[in-house]
Amino acid sequence: MKKHLDMIVNVIIVLIVVGLYIAVAMFIYNDFRERKRKELAKGIIDKVDEVIEEKVPDQTEVKVNYNGIKYTVLGKITIKKIGIYQPILKENTKDSYNTALVKMSGPNLNSYGNVAIGGHNFMKGNYFIKIKNLVKNDVITITDLSGTSVNYYVYEYKVTSIEDASYLSQPKDKNAKIVTLVTCTVGGKERYYVKAIAK
Repeated sequence: MKKHLDMIVNVIIVLIVVGLYIAVAMFIYNDFRERKRKELAKGIIDKVDEVIEEKVPDQTEVKVNYNGIKYTVLGKITIKKIGIYQPILKENTKDSYNTALVKMSGPNLNSYGNVAIGGHNFMKGNYFIKIKNLVKNDVITITDLSGTSVNYYVYEYKVTSIEDASYLSQPKDKNAKIVTLVTCTVGGKERYYVKAIAK
């Protein structure tokens, strides 16, 4: 009986040690991946800043080649309260979402209408996991490639089903400039969005 109990205890200890090794390895890998992603996003932002300094009128997108990968960049987003400073990419692909933030739908940045910007909610850093901390009147700044920066003020935030896309609809007021930030909840079963309007 004692031998059997000792064997169970040894198996439990081995499982705990293996679990700890796996947890540490995952932490190291995620930290490495986040640092690489931040480096990539910063490299793209630096290229965007160069384009903005050129002040080309009516320019709404630019092709950026960084580390041999090509992106179509529309502008950048800054949310000081939660430490977001990211490029906004045009390509609505998995690779783009793993790199930065992506325009999901709507008009050109800083135009009249509702532009939706999506981002992952996992890991840390500049992903959209922190948008749940935004409340009424918090400021979201969108800078387009002409160098125009517009402040948008949060007025709505909500969890909704994945079937609901009403938050993407265009406003009835044709003179409204709205930005909608969208991410998944943990597990991806729902969507969390934040709407903000230029004043």
